[in-house]
Formats: sequence, C-alpha cells, structure tokens
Amino acid sequence: MREIDPFSYYSSHASAIRGLGGPGLSPNPLYCLHTDYLDIRPGPAKFELQLQNVRASFGELILCVHALRPHTGENASLVAGTRVDVTTDQALDLRAVVAFSVLPKVQYALYGYFLNGSDIRADGLKVLLQEFDGDVEDYVEPPRSILAMVQQKREVRPANALIHVVAPRLVAPVSQDFTWIQLGELKASRLGETADDWAEALCLNALNAYGVKVPALEGVVVGPCSERFSKALVDNDFALREVAADPVPPANSGLFGDFMVWPQGLGILEDARARWEMVKGWFGRLKIGGMGVMTCRYRPGDIPTANASVPEVTQNEIGRWALRLIGEGYSVAPLAFSSREDLVLDAEGLARFAIIARRI
Repeated sequence: MREIDPFSYYSSHASAIRGLGGPGLSPNPLYCLHTDYLDIRPGPAKFELQLQNVRASFGELILCVHALRPHTGENASLVAGTRVDVTTDQALDLRAVVAFSVLPKVQYALYGYFLNGSDIRADGLKVLLQEFDGDVEDYVEPPRSILAMVQQKREVRPANALIHVVAPRLVAPVSQDFTWIQLGELKASRLGETADDWAEALCLNALNAYGVKVPALEGVVVGPCSERFSKALVDNDFALREVAADPVPPANSGLFGDFMVWPQGLGILEDARARWEMVKGWFGRLKIGGMGVMTCRYRPGDIPTANASVPEVTQNEIGRWALRLIGEGYSVAPLAFSSREDLVLDAEGLARFAIIARRI
C-alpha cells in the first residue's frame, strides 16, 4: 500500500476542507481532492481515504475513481465511486474505500467533492492506494458487458438514493422484501403464490426494468429454479449457464455473465463472514455493466433469533451488504424494507428479500 498526494492534480487549488490543499481559491468551491492519474498494476485495486479528527454539522462527500487512456485524446470516464456522510456530533476519524479493476495501459485518479457543500473541518487527509499483489496471470479481468454500452431504460440508482421511500411493487422492483400487496400482484398475474414464485417473478421483472433485454446476453443462473423460470429466460434468447450455488467459483475461474440471477438465494449459514463471501462471490461473477439479483431469508425488525446456534440474516446485515457492494464497485438499487405486518413470513417467522446490483 502506498500513500498518494491527494491534491497533486490541482496543486494550487484549496480544498473545501479548510486549511488543506493548495494556497489559492479553487474555481469550484465544492472541490475536495484530486490525485494525479496514476499507473497502477493491472488487477483489483482500492483507494482508501482517511480523514483525521473530522468535525462537521452537515455534508456528503462524493468519491469517484476516473480512468484515462493517456495519449488517446479520450475523456476520462467514471469507473467506481462511493459517498461518505461526514456529519458527526463529535470529532472522529473517517475512512472510506473505493474498489475498482485496473486495466493495462489505463491510468486512474481519485476525485472528491461535496454534493451540496459542507462546514467540515479536519486535521488531515490521506489517500492510500492498494494494488493487486498477486501474479497478473492469476487475476481474470471481468469482461465488459454490452449492457455497459447500451442506453438503459432505467439505471440502478446510486448510493445517494439507497433507501427507497415508496411502497415497492413487483412490476417495478428495487431491492425489496416480499409483501402481502406483492402476493396479490403475483396471484393476479397467475405466477404463483409462494416466496419462491415471488423471487423468480421479481428476477424476471428486474431484468426487464433495468434494461437486460438484448438477445444473446449470457446469464448465470445460480441454484435450482423452476422450468417456467428457465423457459422465460430462454424465450428471451439468453444464453444460460446454470450452476450450483456452492461453492462460489474462484475469481480466476473465468465464469462471468451479463446478468446473474439467484432466485432461491442464500441459505442458512451460521457465519456472517461466510454469508458475505457468498454474496460478494456471486455478484463478482458479473461482467462490468452486468446486473444481478439474489434473495435471502431474513429476520425482520432485527429481532434476535431464539436459537443462537443458527444465526440469521437481519435487516442491518442486508444494509451492510449494500454498502460493501458499493465499496466493491457496484451500484445498488435502493433498499425497501416493509413493516413486519406487511410482510409475508414463513413458518419460522422469516421474510424474503431480494437485492439488486449492477457492476460498474
């Protein structure tokens, strides 16, 4: 890991964080930092931002990783990003990580700015770069999906809209749970009446709503599914690769899809780290620009389970998955958690949730 000068690109511009950056006023009062465009070892990489002794009553910092092919005349392009709420009622250190994939002969920079300004003060700011430290041949770069180049009907919304405030519907899905209203939609459409039926219908609706419509797209179908579900995908002229959910293929397996659907979703795993590795691993099978949907069973309201030997997914854990996916370079559809009385619960009192994300 190496330390990068966070103000080297605009060395004369002062940062919006008072006392940091260059000596002169910036033309953009929202500017915070901008590193030089750097040569980085191909493979997975991460920029880490560290802010020391932060004090702020408001402010949201936008961090973007820009890629540039030198000597081509092309404009820089956004390849990853995240958002950091700097608001705090007491001085503390803040840390944010933005993960991205490095291509050969491409340079990368970290750029930061405040969305609507901030009164932030901080004693210091560091940018660290973590590069891929393995053999380049051991890392398989995700291919770029045609979806990354096709104008989408509706983009997966970024982290500034991570919480969905409108009652979710089956026909226009975000990341959402299974409600009685959606059960009514499911029955009215004659698509079934179980949680598995809902999961398959939501996967199909999500593919349609988020622009996964191009013929001959390659899809990864994880775990078992119904014949009706497989037929619906085949009828869309998709090329399918049906795989078992466990084990997750390693990063160098070469298995990538334009989309990934895992309707039955994450089963019971007693270790939260193992659950996250499954989530990250299967979304990691997406091509750049590809879209994925997976479901899980969770305990609504974060009520602890009576049987401590079988830990269950909670609402907070799903929220952590979303933030971690954003940090890994995904855009996550807003999370819509419904109240317990609106949820269709199974015999164990567990609800069903589907998370939707796009690899960017």
